[in-house]
Amino acid sequence: MIKKLTPFIFLFFAFQAMGQTKVEWQEGRKLAASDFTGQAPETHSSQSYYLAANLEFGYAMSNYEFMLTKNFNKNVTVYFNPAASWLQEGEDTENLLKYAQMDFDLMELYARKLRKRVYEAKGTFSNYNFFQQAQEEIQAEMAKRQSDMYASTSFDKDKMEAYHQQILTEIAALPDFCKACKPARKKKDKVK
Repeated sequence: MIKKLTPFIFLFFAFQAMGQTKVEWQEGRKLAASDFTGQAPETHSSQSYYLAANLEFGYAMSNYEFMLTKNFNKNVTVYFNPAASWLQEGEDTENLLKYAQMDFDLMELYARKLRKRVYEAKGTFSNYNFFQQAQEEIQAEMAKRQSDMYASTSFDKDKMEAYHQQILTEIAALPDFCKACKPARKKKDKVK
């Protein structure tokens, strides 16, 4: 019996370890050089870091639950995978970390924008794929903004600081759309 359980116990702990590789975005948590545990590629590239981060939206529920659900905030997640991320440490480490943090925060901003769009678009009789257009548009906006961020800052410390502050201001303007938040219901005007 012990011999039969051993592989299952090993698999359980292996899946537990794999499940811990993602770090969700949290307000106030700063990325550190020690978070980047992946290995840089062997190729000679000018790239100094890679942030393996993703904005993910997914849900699984019955049709009845879906009809009654308006708030999908908890289903939109921004996470960072330390094992797939790498950073070449050196004299620019501090700037690279600031840029990576700015990129990670930008993803949270667009997660909040997606949560807001989904919240506003979801009706009682919405189709199960009601969010697809919003998700595609938000992903395109985010990609454009990431490109703009790189072009606008060029890793200049002062420009990065100003750009990052703008991102944080935009995040703060969407407080109802953090992952754990519940948006306030709109009050309907009473007709007199």
